[in-house]
Amino acid sequence: MNRFRQSALLLPLLASFLFLTSKAGLEAKSANRDSVNQDSANHDDAVAAAAFEELVPVLRNPRCMNCHSSGDYPRQGDDMHRHTMEVRRGPDGHGLNAVKCSTCHQDHNLPGIHTPPGAPDWGLPPPSMPMIWEGLSDHHLCELLKDPQQNGHRSVAKIVEHIHTPLVLWAWDPGEGRKPIPSSENLFLSAVERWAAHGAACPLEKTK
Repeated sequence: MNRFRQSALLLPLLASFLFLTSKAGLEAKSANRDSVNQDSANHDDAVAAAAFEELVPVLRNPRCMNCHSSGDYPRQGDDMHRHTMEVRRGPDGHGLNAVKCSTCHQDHNLPGIHTPPGAPDWGLPPPSMPMIWEGLSDHHLCELLKDPQQNGHRSVAKIVEHIHTPLVLWAWDPGEGRKPIPSSENLFLSAVERWAAHGAACPLEKTK
């Protein structure tokens, strides 16, 4: 077969390939536009900010605040007293020297009243991003939570994913002798998803 006949046979195949590639590209662009338009349609700062306000009572509960309060150490109990074992944050948030979180805390609650609680990855945030929100207004708490430079480089979607982890949901099942979060876990997760879906806006700073 000479080169002329080979080229004549290849041209239809090349044209078909280019057509399919172009069509796939247009369909992908159309899908992306639809996604952007859908996100824009869902964006509602007022709805998002209101959803975040529903999260605040949980975020300020001792079950959460004991790991997100000021200081280089965890806290304990509903009175949020300093950890009695003199535990420190350490370079990775999991304790310092011989006093590691994993010395007592496992990936689950130990049976019995006031025995060490546990969940996967038990510990404090690292000192590079300590995620301390004690004393912050609702507005600044929200801004902290979604700031990738402070939250472990998480996007809003990753924040939602993190909040669904056993470590966070432990607050509703903290073990014998501890008060769980009094409000509904499902309502909390629903509010988190609603906050993210509508643009993750923060509540306005309240004027005094």
